Amino acid sequence: MNKREKQTAVFIKLVNKQLEPHGVVYEDIASNQEWYMQYSTTKKEEASFIQWGVDLIKTELKLNTTLAEREMSWFILQWGLTTTHVAQVAPTPYKARKTK
Repeated sequence: MNKREKQTAVFIKLVNKQLEPHGVVYEDIASNQEWYMQYSTTKKEEASFIQWGVDLIKTELKLNTTLAEREMSWFILQWGLTTTHVAQVAPTPYKARKTK
């Protein structure tokens, strides 16, 4: 397998892993140019995916950690799913209203 084929195989593995929670694989979305906008993930899931992807890139493409992290950053920038922001709302103490 040449370098380009390895990169393509890693790309497909990354896409499949990212879409795993949605029950979708690369073949399902290959013809849709904006597939990454139709699915979402949380920041926590994205962070976990990024770490998994860095490990995959290091193993499959034989890159060091810094370069693998850079490649994952590019992947997320270009093909990362939209993230849902879960707002952390601090509870406000109840203040009784004075009645007249």
